[in-house]
Amino acid sequence: MDEHDLLARCWAPAVADARSGTDALGALPVAERIRAVARAGFSGIGLGLEDLHETRVTIGLEALRRVLDDVGLVWVQLGTLEDWWTTGDRRAVSDLDRMVVLEAAAALGAAQIVVAADTTTPMTSPTTMADDWLALAAQAEQVGAQVVLSAAPTSNLGTTERAARFVQQAGHPNGGLVLDIAHAVAGGSTVASLRAAIDPAFLFAVELSDAAGPDSVSTRAGDRRALPGGGLGDLPAFVHVARELGHGEPWGVEVRTAVTDGMSAADALRTAAAASRAVLDAADAIGAPAAPPMPSSSAPASAVDADLPYTPI
Repeated sequence: MDEHDLLARCWAPAVADARSGTDALGALPVAERIRAVARAGFSGIGLGLEDLHETRVTIGLEALRRVLDDVGLVWVQLGTLEDWWTTGDRRAVSDLDRMVVLEAAAALGAAQIVVAADTTTPMTSPTTMADDWLALAAQAEQVGAQVVLSAAPTSNLGTTERAARFVQQAGHPNGGLVLDIAHAVAGGSTVASLRAAIDPAFLFAVELSDAAGPDSVSTRAGDRRALPGGGLGDLPAFVHVARELGHGEPWGVEVRTAVTDGMSAADALRTAAAASRAVLDAADAIGAPAAPPMPSSSAPASAVDADLPYTPI
């Protein structure tokens, strides 16, 4: 089977979860988290806004870049930026986050900046977000990063198909879509609907996490997702269609799930990586020649099973 680049999407949680305690991976200092991700065989990492704000006032972004280079991580994704289309106090906070994430993208050589759709009530009309999307995509282009839209089922772009239509109609070549399979499954997408809806020119990232269950939209972050292959979606089929649409590497993996809660950072990373590689191997096999049939002769399977005369020692 082919080797694949995996990107560990392991944003540090804002607070300890009341049910399971602080996520072990998110609780690590960012430099230690980077080293743990590299030791587990990942090729990239997702760093959250809290990581970036903290790093700027502690070790500095250039020092963090040296950590990334030292361990050999080549894919860096930053996020998640919210409220980028709003006004007033929310926009003031978002603009501060935007300044930091753009600065970090330049300093860290980040490939992508993840942005969220609107999950507030009442929902924002997508048409009112288009100009801000174009401006953000242009700003990110100046620092060498793509902008990728992650649209949860609870957002104003509640299906992957709607999110795809938004980025395609906006039309900025530096602004594209995250195909988050957990979100796609929870939003009712199928392999056929994604194939029809997504323009390959705007598919910028794929995340392999699975949808945990029918109530996955409304539960906490750790419960919304299952390990790849452990939820409702036919992940090998989704991977196959992502490849048909031109996606290459890396494959994002949300490390924190209900299964990995309570594990050590090292065990959570190894578990998520193994599940992801199993899904990718299964997708590699789609369309491959069938394995040859097992022999039909009555020959014994091993010498232990052979009906041989007993010879005394």
